[in-house]
Order: sequence, then structure tokens, then C-alpha cells
Amino acid sequence: MTAKPSTGKLVPLEGLRGLAALLVMLGHIVRGLVPPGPGPLDPLNQLHQLVLNGGAAVTVFFVLSGLILSLPFAKDRRPARILTALLKRWPRLLALTTAACLFSWAAIGLSGASYQQAAALTGNWWMASHFNAPLQGHDTSWTAALCDGVFGVFWTGDVRFDSPLWTMRIELLGSYAIYLAAPLLFAARRWGLRLAILGALMLAAGATAPFTYFTDFLVGTLLAMLLAEGKLPVLPAGPAAAMAMAGVYLFCFSAGPVPLLYAPLKALLPASAAAHFVWDISAACLITVLLGSPALRAAFSGGWAVRLGQLSFPLYVLHVPVMLSAGAVCFLHTVAALGLPGAVLLAAATTIAVTLLCAAPLAWLDQHWTALLGRATGILLRRRPAVSAGS
Repeated sequence: MTAKPSTGKLVPLEGLRGLAALLVMLGHIVRGLVPPGPGPLDPLNQLHQLVLNGGAAVTVFFVLSGLILSLPFAKDRRPARILTALLKRWPRLLALTTAACLFSWAAIGLSGASYQQAAALTGNWWMASHFNAPLQGHDTSWTAALCDGVFGVFWTGDVRFDSPLWTMRIELLGSYAIYLAAPLLFAARRWGLRLAILGALMLAAGATAPFTYFTDFLVGTLLAMLLAEGKLPVLPAGPAAAMAMAGVYLFCFSAGPVPLLYAPLKALLPASAAAHFVWDISAACLITVLLGSPALRAAFSGGWAVRLGQLSFPLYVLHVPVMLSAGAVCFLHTVAALGLPGAVLLAAATTIAVTLLCAAPLAWLDQHWTALLGRATGILLRRRPAVSAGS
């Protein structure tokens, strides 16, 4: 049996995107607030290394983007459809990146060097470096933040205000690549030809970062073709559980030192960049089981999944500026009374709470901005009747 193609919003995938965003946020909180090395909070460092795999979560984001962005071309491959997609993508992303950069600029102004003072007490070099985005020697005015949000994070890689935005350049360029590749792949009706094209594109991208990220998007396109044509399997409980466990196992694989559990896999993949291909398989397993298992699809189709999906992008872009401001200030004001472990835990809780609070209005902005862009670019699509997918 095969899963029926979805005609509406893929709510289970929204839930998966939201969970990936939460994992990134929690991983960054542990990496930024918890002191490195042995100590009472070292179990959190171990949890971060084993489960809170930010690299795998980002791969999930890109595979999901490839899937969602490819699906419309199953039925409509007109040049106007491709053009509107290309025109809309950059404005679609820049609203939240600009808001995030301006938010970070304001947080820097209010909290000053609190993050550096907190890092001096915890010995955490990552926080001291502004999460690998040092501010020293750079313009930190509101106009610089505005320019970074609109242009810099996409075209020059400037992420001094908000380091997680390094993914936006890849997201934009990967989206453009998919808008050009997906119509070609859907138009090639024979699966042998499709797989040959996919293989050639993946081979051309190679195994060197950042080009490995292009493969993430292509895996999403492959899943989109399977979904649109009803070729994803319907999974009974047993196979679904096995595939879910395989997906989680591969998700926890790391490019660096790994537990003995991953030794056989590590021996087969000596190059660190090859971890991306492991994570691609993980993402494909998780997406297939969410769409192919009736039980899991139902569990991930509730209101919580919709809301978490809406919050995923805001959570991703806001949590680091919040941690470097509100989290650091909370730590500094409580460390004397609570001790270092207690202050770290309270700062982590504060970071999560403030990020969730700030993410809600940003999600509202994102929803309305996306709708506005849809109406604006939809004018191009209404000029001519759509051509069927079989034409």
C-alpha cells in the first residue's frame, strides 16, 4: 500500500520542523550557558553531544524545505510559476531575519557586555565570542542590523548580530536551486531518468561543506515526488516503529567523536562532511514514517503541531539574542544567591520563556507577511490558466 498524496498543509511536517527548532534552541542553551568540562551540570553536556544534534536538526530544516518548495511543481510548472517562486523567496525570508537582527541590536544596547561577564564566570568561550560572531571591530548600529537582516545574512554571510542566521544564505540559494531543478525532475516522468538526474546533481555538489547542503534539498525533492505521486508506503505499527528508531539513531550521529554505538557507521564514513548524508537518511526516515504511519500522522496532526510549526522560524532566529541578553543578565543577578548551577538553570529557563514570549508576535508577523507576498506575486499566476502536470 502507498500513502495518499496530501492536498492540504502537511501538519505532521510542521510539527517535525518545530521539534527540530526546539532541539536547536536547547542545544544552543546548553552549549552557551553550561560550563564546559566536569561538574554538576556535565550531564547536560553529555546530553548535548548525544541527542541535541544541531547539525542534524538543520539538515531536517533543509530537507523539509526541499520537500515543501518542490511540491507545487507537481501540478504547475509554468515559467510564471517558477518566476513567482524565485521572486517571492528572498522577501519571504527577510522579514524575520530583519526583525531578528533589529531585536538583537536592541538587546545588545540594553544588556551591553553581560554575556561576556557571564562567560567569564562559566568559562564558556562560545558565549564569550558572541556565539562565534564577535562584535568587536564591527558596526553595531541599528542601520547595520537593518542591512544585515535585509541583505548581509543572505549574500555576504554577515551574522554578527544573530549567529544562527548563517543558515539563511544556504536556505535562499538552496531554494533557488530547487525552483530550477524541481520542475525538471517532475517533468521527467520516468523514475530512472529522475534518479539519474538526482545522482548527477548530488555528485556535482560533492561531499564538501557547504555544498553538501544542496543534497539536503534534493532529498526533499525526491520525497516530494514520491508523495505527490502516492508512492510513499503506508507503514503498519511494527515497520513504523523500526523506521522511527532508525531515524532517531541516525539523527544522533555526529561528525565528531561518537559513542561506541556508532563505531561501525563511523568506520564506513571517515570524512566528517559525510555526516550530512547520514542525517539526510535520518530526515527521510522521519518524514516517511510521519506521513506513512496512520498513528503517528494522527498524533502529529493536532493543534500543538500547527502552533509549533508556526513558532519554529521565530524560535530559531530569536533564541540566541535572548540568551545573550536576558539569559546572561538573569545569570549575573542570581549566581551569588543560587550558585553557578542554579543560576545556569534559571538563566536557561528564562531564555526559553522570553524566547517563547517574543516568538508569538514574530509568528504573527511572519504569517501576515507571507499572506501579503502570496497575494502580490499571485497576480502573475492569474494571468494565464494553469497547465496540468501531465501536459
